[in-house]
Amino acid sequence: MSDTTENFSMHYQSARTASDQSYAQRMNDYFDKSLGTSMDKLRHFAKFVPRQEQSIYLAKHEIFRQALSVHGAIVECGVFLGGGLMTWANFSAIYEPFNHTRRVVGFDTFSGFSGLTGEDEGSESVDFKKEGGLSTGAEADIREALELYDLNRPIGHIPRAELVVGDATETIAHYVAENPQLVVAMLYLDFDAYAPTKAALEHLVPRMPKGAVICFDELYDKNWPGETQAVDEVVGLKNLRIERFPFVSNLSYAVL
Repeated sequence: MSDTTENFSMHYQSARTASDQSYAQRMNDYFDKSLGTSMDKLRHFAKFVPRQEQSIYLAKHEIFRQALSVHGAIVECGVFLGGGLMTWANFSAIYEPFNHTRRVVGFDTFSGFSGLTGEDEGSESVDFKKEGGLSTGAEADIREALELYDLNRPIGHIPRAELVVGDATETIAHYVAENPQLVVAMLYLDFDAYAPTKAALEHLVPRMPKGAVICFDELYDKNWPGETQAVDEVVGLKNLRIERFPFVSNLSYAVL
């Protein structure tokens, strides 16, 4: 197993039981040997996708539906391997295929965490919470996914999704300055760390109208307290009605 693959494995197996890890290994093997081409397997994805991931997908669907009537961009902060970014992009292609003004914007370093601070010290040790932790180098891979995405949607010649690569404490402010027309319909926070989360909130929340949705992936997470602190400092927890889904543990959101 390569260092990068092992890094991803640790991320997904964090806080998992022996049974969970056995399931993951057996499913890995089953997927490889299961009948059909890769495209056949994708079309029958429910055979392979863990229920936990399907639950998150359903929750994201509900959140997207709430933001659907709000004009503006969908911004994801923390792209990782691109599953979330492509979820929002595909929902947009399905529900609003001819909305040529919608943009799905993803911010990530693709080189892992940078600038971790004391605000990020959680109650438990996390192996990949370090400079460069969870580095994916996934930019080229995701750009290819976006090319395929454009081939499979109406008016695919008009770009809908884009990546902004680099340190978010710098790139977000630059992006806002370069796009004075920016309105944010949905902000999905998954940076984990304090500094980039705070930068996202400071620069993007002022661009969010009433009815826009802020989503939190690590709010009230004892291992990643920086997200909660950033939200409280910039927006104020008491100013938000934070809601959740009964079938997903971490994901929460607030409608402005």
